[in-house]
Amino acid sequence: MKPSRFRIWIFVFFFVSGFTGLIYEVVWTRLLTQVLGNTHYSIATVLTTFMAGLALGSYFGGRFVDRKGDPLVMYAVLEGIIGIYCFLIPHLIDFGLPLFKSIYTHFRDDYMLASLLRFGVCAVILIIPASFMGATLPVLGKFVSGDPRAIGRDVGTLYAMNTFGAVVGAFASAFVFMRLFGINATIWIAAALNLAIAALILLSIRKEEGGFPRWTETREDTPGEKAGAASLPMELWVVLICFGISGMAALIYQVAWNRIFSLLLGSSVYAFSLILTTFILGLALGTVVFARLVTYFKELKVVFGALQVGIGFSALVALPFFGDIPLFNRWVYLNWNLNFGTVQWANFLIIFAVMFIPTFCMGGQFPVVVRMVAKRLETLGSHVGSAYASNTVGTIFGSFVGGFLLIPWIGIQNTILFAIILNMLLGGFLLATSPGLSLNFKTYILPGVLVLFVLGAQDIKAWDRAVISSGSYMPYRLDDLGKALDDRNKILFYEEGIHTTVTTELGRTGNIFLRVNGKTDASLAMDMRTQLLSGYLPMLFNRQREQVLVIGQGSGVTLGAVEQFPAKEIDLVEISPSVIEGSRFFEPFNHHALEDERVNLILQDGRNHITLTDKKYDVIISEPSNPWISGIGALFTVDFFRLVEQRLNPGGIVCIWTHTNMSPENFKSISKAFHSVFPYVTMWESIVGDDYLLIGSKDDYSLPYEEAWRILDNPVTGKDLKRLGIEDIRDLMGLLIMRQDRLQDFIGDAPMHTDDNSLLEFGAPEYIYKDERHLIVRQLTPHFKVYPDFVSFSQLPPAEQQAVRRQLSTLERSEVQVKAIKRTAQIDQYLDQAVAAVERGAYEQAANNYFKILEIDPEHILTLLNLGNIYRELREYPKAEEAYRKTIQINPYYVYGYMELGRLSLLRGDPEGALSSLNEARKWVPDDPEVERLIELAREHKNKVS
Repeated sequence: MKPSRFRIWIFVFFFVSGFTGLIYEVVWTRLLTQVLGNTHYSIATVLTTFMAGLALGSYFGGRFVDRKGDPLVMYAVLEGIIGIYCFLIPHLIDFGLPLFKSIYTHFRDDYMLASLLRFGVCAVILIIPASFMGATLPVLGKFVSGDPRAIGRDVGTLYAMNTFGAVVGAFASAFVFMRLFGINATIWIAAALNLAIAALILLSIRKEEGGFPRWTETREDTPGEKAGAASLPMELWVVLICFGISGMAALIYQVAWNRIFSLLLGSSVYAFSLILTTFILGLALGTVVFARLVTYFKELKVVFGALQVGIGFSALVALPFFGDIPLFNRWVYLNWNLNFGTVQWANFLIIFAVMFIPTFCMGGQFPVVVRMVAKRLETLGSHVGSAYASNTVGTIFGSFVGGFLLIPWIGIQNTILFAIILNMLLGGFLLATSPGLSLNFKTYILPGVLVLFVLGAQDIKAWDRAVISSGSYMPYRLDDLGKALDDRNKILFYEEGIHTTVTTELGRTGNIFLRVNGKTDASLAMDMRTQLLSGYLPMLFNRQREQVLVIGQGSGVTLGAVEQFPAKEIDLVEISPSVIEGSRFFEPFNHHALEDERVNLILQDGRNHITLTDKKYDVIISEPSNPWISGIGALFTVDFFRLVEQRLNPGGIVCIWTHTNMSPENFKSISKAFHSVFPYVTMWESIVGDDYLLIGSKDDYSLPYEEAWRILDNPVTGKDLKRLGIEDIRDLMGLLIMRQDRLQDFIGDAPMHTDDNSLLEFGAPEYIYKDERHLIVRQLTPHFKVYPDFVSFSQLPPAEQQAVRRQLSTLERSEVQVKAIKRTAQIDQYLDQAVAAVERGAYEQAANNYFKILEIDPEHILTLLNLGNIYRELREYPKAEEAYRKTIQINPYYVYGYMELGRLSLLRGDPEGALSSLNEARKWVPDDPEVERLIELAREHKNKVS
């Protein structure tokens, strides 16, 4: 087999190599983040190590192949070593676990040192295979290039094939391989493909007599070409530096695009897969097209500069459209079906429309730069390696600068603008220094283009924060998008942090809700049931509750419930500093939980803390976000529950939250994983059909009657539980669905949820678009059982104990929630009647309906606000002021109350009082246009009075 005939197979093999390389990148990130934590720091550590290996491998591999060895044999050896080593990666990570534990234990408070040490361990594990992957491009480039004039075309086409393989790997890793076969089997498949490539090449060479001659079809360099030095002249070093800066800009785009798309399309594993697939597809298409064209370009520096301008200009044009994606989401949900595949196709079209042109231009750079720097066959490997390494080093800096510096400092939109400016400046520099352009072009046209760019950038409006964080990717949240478009909610807090985008919003009803990447994770509405019960129930079940761990801050209400018990130390593990800041608006409702001296705040991933800490706890409460979010499913696997069991003291209690936005099988798989570790389990229905708590232990436990009554009778804790309609033991026990005896029957033959199969991460996202909660409720119903014996007594006389148990034996499922539903329906009915009465001008009738609501719920904020408006219309100003002030007493952040007080003061001819109230509102919503208009109006009145 001659090299010319074998050449086509090399392109096929390199396509497969790109496919496996991307799978390794995805899988290694998953494996190491289970140890390091699912944080941006950890992901950046893994990716930096991976890209550093690619850069080192390309640089030194290119120099090595120029000096010695058959490039084809060398490539086969590289693929074989990659395959063998990648089989061992999971075991190497296990061997490195003691090192990660030691770093976490001793250097957790020294972030810089801990990061360096973690990077060192990751480098030891990943640097060899990553370096060998990086070396494959310059090595194979040496083999496929036989004509110095076609180096850009040949190496560019080779790189394009590898990148097309990465496109398939990015898509198939999530949508096919890990979903169907699990993580370990995916590694085995990829490693087997690497070994197969190595074996096929070596067997083919062996069949040839004497193997391949090294350069049997290479054209001799011309005398002019031989005169060139092996080392690059300064001008080409400048080109490589520009290529590196362009790589940095590319990764800044990718990081920022990832963040904004996670806000607009959700944070599922499929959303990230589509973003990565589309990004790499653009690169691949750009590379293959320009690899075909590059031999026809005479002024390569002009082309390189024009590509930079093309990247910047197309990214600038696309920038405003991100703010309109929620509207497209709504159109899709209303006009297309909600089939999972259809929605993913729509998501791909959105991503492709925004990213394709910039990424196409990014891909076009590689063959152009290769042709600029690699002009001789004998130094081809080193020059191709240098070009690839320079770009890869730039991507390392881009990942760090974009994720750790720019987004937290200037926000996502301005981070994209920063990358655009980089590209435009690079393009301007390259074009201005190109000898192929006339002086007139450089003097008149080029500055004009830059002026147009500046004017265009200044004209771009900031994205509407309420709209982009409305959770429009969830069909059942379209009402939230409508409220955002109508400015019906007030944004109290918005921060684009290192890990997530966090929004805390206030509704006119007085509800405060906290969103993480657009998804509501905490609120003062129905979520209060789960938030309070997650704290009170497990703490009741263990009298030995000195050491407590709470995973996930959310609103802080669960933490505040835990603090009502005599714990000595409470560790709060929260992954996002932005969530901590956003939760401060819940302080009036969470007992000012973060101010408790017993709380030790640990800014870390919950799974990571459980894995690496040696500390033991009496109670562990896990209340993370939804398991369809990428990385969250790892807190619901049997592997995680085994780690939790190792962190419990004897008699310890663990409580996990789960919900029903998943298939019945997935719901049962969580229960099965939990029960396989904790033999004594109770399931509690915190929100009928939505939220459930699984509480488990290695030892049997019960509900202590006297302790429960102490909590119910306490003015503070009793008020918390009465808010849920829980006034006695019967109400509390009505939430118990089943114990371990019935749970085993409910689980049946459901699969076990493991780290390897990640059933939730790959299965639950489908249930964003379809609802099978009723099926789970229906399947739970036959297993409901009343457990009077679950209540234990320490002081109550036997006769009274029997009376209590007899009363409990007549319980029906979720009695208290049925009462709460009826109560809410009654309030809504009175509200509708009151609104209709106001529209007719029947203010007295409306007021009577509002009084009926206040008899049911004296702290119903919307009713108090509306009642104040009625008093204002009737000119009963003191009563109106009293109603408005009461809303603020109930919720100090109730901006609407301050605004109505301001309007009332203006009606009373008191602009000073109006400004005082409105400035209080501005303190919480400083950029709100409605508040600003009222302040301007108050100032005008004040000036008139003066």
